[in-house]
Amino acid sequence: MTLKVSMAEAAVYARLQGARRDGIASEDVRFARRTDFGPEDVSAFREMTRREGLLVIMRCPKKGAVAFQGVLPPKRWADGHTSTGELVKSGVSGIGVHPETGRMFVSDYDLMSLWRKDGTGYRKLFASALRSGAERGSWTKEAQDVVRLLNTVLQAKLQHGAQDDFTPPIGKQHPGVTAETRFAAFREGEATYLNGMAPCQAYYKKHGLYWPYDAAGVFTRAATPN
Repeated sequence: MTLKVSMAEAAVYARLQGARRDGIASEDVRFARRTDFGPEDVSAFREMTRREGLLVIMRCPKKGAVAFQGVLPPKRWADGHTSTGELVKSGVSGIGVHPETGRMFVSDYDLMSLWRKDGTGYRKLFASALRSGAERGSWTKEAQDVVRLLNTVLQAKLQHGAQDDFTPPIGKQHPGVTAETRFAAFREGEATYLNGMAPCQAYYKKHGLYWPYDAAGVFTRAATPN
């Protein structure tokens, strides 16, 4: 029997083996394989959420993207469009090339929501423009400080605010979630893989978090900033 291994699978294997040789814990490497976050960033999320009493919900990058996390730069807002407004999408394993600049990138990390331990529960850190319907604008200072802190330890930096907190301008659509969307939760040092919308919604309920999507994954409304 001939064993066939794709180039993408070989790249993932090499990336994870390299992380093991660099001393990344086996449990973090296994979690990286399942979620496509960089192994070093899994360790960083676990350590920072433990140290700071945080709960961070993330949307997973595209499958196979783990091979290039920390190798290629993460996709920026500017990478997502051409000068004429055409969308630029990531391809296989989350890799993309901007047709005008030639810049290569890998699927970035999408922050869904950010919370801090508060007594027996969690308090939302509103990480989006405080004015509803604004694509850009000031966040709460605490949320800004936490994201800046996370970005001091992450290889692939967070590029934008929290999806749960974003209310799009009139005429634009919120990305929402789907039944197949994959998520990762980092809660005070504990990492949990949430393979689909239903497990993610159940996780929100378990920890008393506000869930802003309907049964079809369509965005309803953001929580009110504190």
